[in-house]
Amino acid sequence: MFERVWRGRSLPTFGTAVFAALLLTMTALSIISALVFRSLNEQRHQTADAAIREYASLGARLFGDRAFGVFEGSRLRILASVYGSRPRPGDPPPDFDRFVDVAAREMDLIGFAVDDANRGFFRVDVRTGAYRGAGGAAGEAMGVRIAEMIRMRPAPTERRLEPLVWLMADLPEPVSVGYTALRAHSGDDLAYYGFTYTRRIGWKQVGDAVMRDLPLLPGSFIDPGFRYGMDRSRTDSLIAIRLFDAQGAVLYESRPRFAGEIEGEFVFRTGPGGFSASATLHPTLVEDIRANLNASYRAALQFTYTREGSERRMAFPVDAMLPIVALLLAIVAGVGLWRERQLTRARRDFVASVSHELRTPLAQIRMFTETLQLKRERDEEERARWLSIVSREARRLGDLVENILLFSHIDADRARVEKERTDLGELIEEIVEGYVPVASQKGMRIIADAPSRIFSMVDPRAMRQIVVNLLDNALKYGPKGQVIAIELERIGQVARVVITDQGPGIPTQDRRRMWEPFVRLGNKGTTDGSGIGLAVVRDLVALHDATIAIDDAPGGGARFTLTFAISDSAEGLPLRATGEFRTRRSIP
Repeated sequence: MFERVWRGRSLPTFGTAVFAALLLTMTALSIISALVFRSLNEQRHQTADAAIREYASLGARLFGDRAFGVFEGSRLRILASVYGSRPRPGDPPPDFDRFVDVAAREMDLIGFAVDDANRGFFRVDVRTGAYRGAGGAAGEAMGVRIAEMIRMRPAPTERRLEPLVWLMADLPEPVSVGYTALRAHSGDDLAYYGFTYTRRIGWKQVGDAVMRDLPLLPGSFIDPGFRYGMDRSRTDSLIAIRLFDAQGAVLYESRPRFAGEIEGEFVFRTGPGGFSASATLHPTLVEDIRANLNASYRAALQFTYTREGSERRMAFPVDAMLPIVALLLAIVAGVGLWRERQLTRARRDFVASVSHELRTPLAQIRMFTETLQLKRERDEEERARWLSIVSREARRLGDLVENILLFSHIDADRARVEKERTDLGELIEEIVEGYVPVASQKGMRIIADAPSRIFSMVDPRAMRQIVVNLLDNALKYGPKGQVIAIELERIGQVARVVITDQGPGIPTQDRRRMWEPFVRLGNKGTTDGSGIGLAVVRDLVALHDATIAIDDAPGGGARFTLTFAISDSAEGLPLRATGEFRTRRSIP
């Protein structure tokens, strides 16, 4: 038992209370587990993001180191002809035209743009101050600016032959200037040789070359099977780099920043004010890296499916599924407990209703039997009337017991029907004649239109219970003075039985629920019944491979329509015998 009654109230038993406590504990543990797993997952995500940020910072540093190295090597190669021609005492400085040819050739090999308007070469004589320029440095204005800036900068020492570089940022397009000083053995400066180029274009050339040729991410960091529609051989398909000067101006940008919140940075101190580089990774690559980093920490159920011609995967982490499954089990257990309690209450109400249903005919039978035994009837007519009441109540009691037995067999999947050729008209008339006294007692009438000789292969006992239950419902729920009509007709190879009452009808929203056991749509305090009648009707109709439907009667009330297959045993008989000719008969 799931409950006990105290002062008219249902109280849970000890077992129910323990089960409910375990259910609540399971639910609480599920919620706590979900919160713990969520916190652990967030920590793992943060750890993975920190690792990805470190890898992005490493890529930014490798880019900067490589790019600055390319620039330094490029300047040394461009000015190599000057380094290799240190004059002996009395020798003139190197020829400027030869310097321009050698330096231009080196710039072409390095990749500095030929169409750069500011690409040029120059020479400044220390003694005379004479300036000579070529290309973008040939203008007089450019010569004045370069000569003035050289005078403001310290010249290299004899032991320091690498070039010096500075920026002319006040021009419309910032120009970078590289130069070196040629000294005589006496230590006197003979001349300054140098070159110019547009800063933006130079960084574009060098940066693109670095992004194209230098792997900025470790090979073990990238899944060899990674694909996202770009050329895997290019580094700029994996990482986006931006380089800034000390004032925050963009020196180089490989491509727009990849969408995402993770960005690695590195600061270089290789020049005045320093430089900073930032790097972002491709979002798909970031997700793959996260999955790889988290794979060792969490188990997952993976499913592969094909959609729109491509193979896709779905992963369900086990650690996140456990609390969800536990919570679902708790919900299912709670629903099961609630349904079990509802069923227990329904069975209790059923026992009470059946007890009341049995008590009434038994009391009638006992009272009139004892009266007849004491011979208190006044005449034979009264005696016959009392015997009729005893017979009616006994039949009613038998129908109720039969209903209960059928329901128990159906509920245990032990119900069987023994079909035989049955005259449906005669069976219905017999049932109606037995219910005429019950209808008269309640002030109601039954109109029967059931011609004989309409045969069907049915179980007469089960067929009787079907009609009895439907008539009993009509008498039970209908108002005083109503007329209940039962009609039987043959339509082709189908026998149709229609039972119509003038009661309140059944609302549309309750027509599916009314077939369930222990459901009573009427007021439980005023309506008798066990709540199993329509459930028995539904199952018996199904066992006959027949159909039953309910709709609203034309004059109000409910109309039940049953259809059974006709038996061909009556073929060849006259129309009157087969029931095609019918007369309507009213049984008062």
